[in-house]
Amino acid sequence: MDQESGRAVARGHARTKSNTSVGSNNPTRPRHTRSKSTKKLDSIYSDEATVAFIKRTLCAHQLTGPEGSRARNISKPLSELLPPLTTSNQVDLQLYALISIIIKDFVQAWYSKITPDHDFTDQVVHIIAHCTRAVEQRIRAVDLEALIFDELPELIDTHVTAYRTAYSGSYTSLLVADPREIYHAINPHPALSPVPFEPGSLASSDQAENEAAWRQLLIQGVLSHLLPPEDLNNPPLKVLVTEIFSELIIGRGVCGNICEGWFIWDVVSKLLAIIRPPEPEVQQEPPASPNRLEKFGLLADESDDVEEPPAVTTTSPVDTLSGMFLQVMQYAFLAFISIRAFFTALSDAATLPPRTNSRADATHAVLDDNASLWQQSTHDSTKRPILGMSLWSCCSHLLSLDLQMPWLTTMGSYIQWLLICSSWKVGYTNSRLDRLLSHHIRTKVLDPARLPSILLLIRTNMFPNNSLGPGRVPPTPQEALELRSKCAASIIAALPPIVVKQLFANSKNEDVHKQVQDMLDVFGDAYLNKHLIVAIVDLVVVRLFPELESGGINAVLRRDESRQEVRV
Repeated sequence: MDQESGRAVARGHARTKSNTSVGSNNPTRPRHTRSKSTKKLDSIYSDEATVAFIKRTLCAHQLTGPEGSRARNISKPLSELLPPLTTSNQVDLQLYALISIIIKDFVQAWYSKITPDHDFTDQVVHIIAHCTRAVEQRIRAVDLEALIFDELPELIDTHVTAYRTAYSGSYTSLLVADPREIYHAINPHPALSPVPFEPGSLASSDQAENEAAWRQLLIQGVLSHLLPPEDLNNPPLKVLVTEIFSELIIGRGVCGNICEGWFIWDVVSKLLAIIRPPEPEVQQEPPASPNRLEKFGLLADESDDVEEPPAVTTTSPVDTLSGMFLQVMQYAFLAFISIRAFFTALSDAATLPPRTNSRADATHAVLDDNASLWQQSTHDSTKRPILGMSLWSCCSHLLSLDLQMPWLTTMGSYIQWLLICSSWKVGYTNSRLDRLLSHHIRTKVLDPARLPSILLLIRTNMFPNNSLGPGRVPPTPQEALELRSKCAASIIAALPPIVVKQLFANSKNEDVHKQVQDMLDVFGDAYLNKHLIVAIVDLVVVRLFPELESGGINAVLRRDESRQEVRV
C-alpha cells in the first residue's frame, strides 16, 4: 500500500509539473509555435514531397500496373526512373521539380487531351536531360571568376553610364530628345529596336516582333550545338523545346518582370534581408503588479517625488589620458592581429594552385571537333587579376564616388596600380594575393553546394505550390516608389554606420536616403533594363558557346539547312 500511494503521489507531481511547464500562466518559458501555413509549405517543398511530385508528373505510367511492380517503382530512387541531368543528385532533384512544373502546365495540359500516350513527354524529358548535361560540361570550361566579377560588372557599368548620359543630356538643349532614344543610340541592340514610346503603338509591336525573332534565333543556335542529329531532325520535338526555352524561360521569365524596376528593387530588399543577421529580440518584462498599498492609494508614487537635478560629473585629465591610451592600445592590437593574419594567409597561399590550368582547354577540345573556330588562350597575360577586374570600377560608378569623393577614387586607383603594375606586382595574375582571393571566391562565393538552395528559392517564388500561379499584379506608381524607398532603407541599414557617415559626408538621414534613391533610379525604366538583361543573356550564351561568336547564328542556320538538304 505504501508503494502504491507513493507511485500515485509521484504521478500527481509529474502531472502538476507538466501542466505547469506547458500552461500559459508561466511567463518564463516561451512557447514556440509554428503556423499551419508554414508547416504546409515545408511539407510541399521537402525532398520527399518533391520526389513524390516528380514521380506523379513524369513517371505516372511507371506507377500503374500490377500491385507488385507499382510498389517496386514507387520505392525506386529517382535516378533509376529518370535520366541524370547533372552530376549532383540534389541539383537534379530541384531541376526535375522545375521541369515537372513546366511539363505539367505547358505540355500535359493540352497533350493529354489528344492522346494518353506518354512517349512524346518522355522524349521531351530526355532531350532536356541531354541539354543540361551538355551545358554542365560547358559551364565547367567557363572562367566563372572573369564572367561574374569582370564581364558582368562591365555591362552594368555601361548601363549606368548610358542611363546617366541619356537623362543628363536630355535637359541641356532646346531640342529635347527622349532619354530612351539617347540610351538606345549609345547602347543599341537589334532585338530592342525601334524604340517603343507607347504600349499600343506600331513601334511597340515591331519591337516585340524583333525581340521574339531574337529569342528564336538564339535558342535555335544553342540547340544546334546541344541536341544530337536525330533529335534535330525531329521537327515537332525541336519546335516544342524551342518554344519552351524561348517563350517560357526567356520571354516570360528573363525578359518579363525581371526587367521591371520595382521587381529589381524588391529582389534587392529581400536579398539584403536574408544576408543581414537577424536583430536580437528585446523581451519586454511585464509591469509589476502593484501591491495593496499602491492599489488603494496609501503609498505615494515615485513620480510624485520632486526630481533632483543630475549631479555634474567631471573627469580628471588622468582618466582622459588613460582612456585614450587604452583605446590606442586596442586599435594597435587589432591592427597587429589583422596584419599578422594577412601575412599568414599570404604565406599559406604559396601552396595554392595557379588560376590557369589545362582542364579548361581539354574540356573545350572534347566539346566540339571544330576547335579551331573558338580556341582561347589561357596564358597568364590574358587573365586579368582579381584586383584589376571591373567589379571595383562598377561599384565606384554606381555609388558616384567619382563625383562625390574624387580623392577616394584617385587614391584607390593609385593603390590598384601599385599592387598590379608596379615592380612589386603583389596583386598581379597568379601572385600569392591573387591566388588567395581566387581561392576564397571559388570556395565561398562560387560554391556548388549553394546551387540547390538557389534553385529551390527560384521554384518557391516563380511557381508557388508547384504550379504556375497567377502573375504578380504590377504595383501602382506610388507602390513602386514605396518599393524603391524600402530598397534604399535596406541598403543603408546593411552598410556600417561609419561607412555611411564617410560616404555621404555627414549628411542628414533624409539626404542620405534621397541620394540612395537617386542611385536606384538607374534601374527604374523597364525598357532600358531590358538592354542590360539582353546583353547579359548574349554574353552568357557566347561564353558557353564560343563557336556562335565566330560563326554567328546565320552560319549555324545555313549549316542546318545544308544538313536537311543532304538528308532529303
